[in-house]
Amino acid sequence: MNRNHVSKVDLNLLKSLHALLEEKHVGRAAAKMNVSQSAMSHTLTRLRTTFNDPLFIRNAKGLEPTSYALELSGKLRFILDEIDTLLTPKSLDLATVRCQFRIQTHDFLIATSLAGAFRAIKDEAPNIIFDIQILTADSDQRLDKGELEMIIGAGLQANPRFMQKRLADEELVCLLDKHHPALVKWHSNTIFHYPHIQASLLDDKDDPVTLYGQQAGLPERQVGLYTETLNSQLALLPGSNLIAFLPMSLAMQGQQFFGLKIKPCPFPLPAVTIRGIWHERHQHDPVHKWIRDKVSEAFSTVESA
Repeated sequence: MNRNHVSKVDLNLLKSLHALLEEKHVGRAAAKMNVSQSAMSHTLTRLRTTFNDPLFIRNAKGLEPTSYALELSGKLRFILDEIDTLLTPKSLDLATVRCQFRIQTHDFLIATSLAGAFRAIKDEAPNIIFDIQILTADSDQRLDKGELEMIIGAGLQANPRFMQKRLADEELVCLLDKHHPALVKWHSNTIFHYPHIQASLLDDKDDPVTLYGQQAGLPERQVGLYTETLNSQLALLPGSNLIAFLPMSLAMQGQQFFGLKIKPCPFPLPAVTIRGIWHERHQHDPVHKWIRDKVSEAFSTVESA
């Protein structure tokens, strides 16, 4: 067979030849390939044309391979085994996986969910090294350029060309000093008479607190402090008249470690959706998928706790 014609050969044709060489009988080869005897006879005709050789001589017992068919037999077995290996999904040996996995995320997610995920991953795959970075305004561009493997964030809107998965929904609550004067008369108007802490990455047009105040005709929102990360807001609240709007998991840490007061917001705020986002180039990568699954499990465990 001319090598220039390799692209024209049907893989099933080679598998049929292999079956004929093993069974040396058209009927038995047909049964092995799950086709009719007439279909296998037609395949044998195609094989003879393709290889320009009779390949088999009929005898009383069935078929006797020609010398050329016998020569093909060993090569064919090797070729089919190689194709089978090529098409078999790679097994994932976690103990031997070595890579660096770069994630941008919120600091509060590291404390509430991701730390557990990283420990679980390191237990099974000790040579996966995480590079954990705080979310930046250019996260999408960095993911697109291959400078990140994943983004895990709250309230993010994924670019349509990225893959994403919802990991959790977090209720937004108010967090403030336990002696804050707003606690005496807790309602929307009171909240807007005191300064707030706002994340510097969040635009006013995307901030639900600012939008509510504008729609309700309340006094213009006062921002007394901006922080790059949400976690840093906890230490800034004690002894101040600031009010923070934070996911419940983070607010609970503020209550536990800083003695702060958690209050439900007196006006409706949408839940914050935590999403994992990655580039489609990693969608079928077995290591990337395994890490994504571990991260998802960690969030599920926290939600069900």
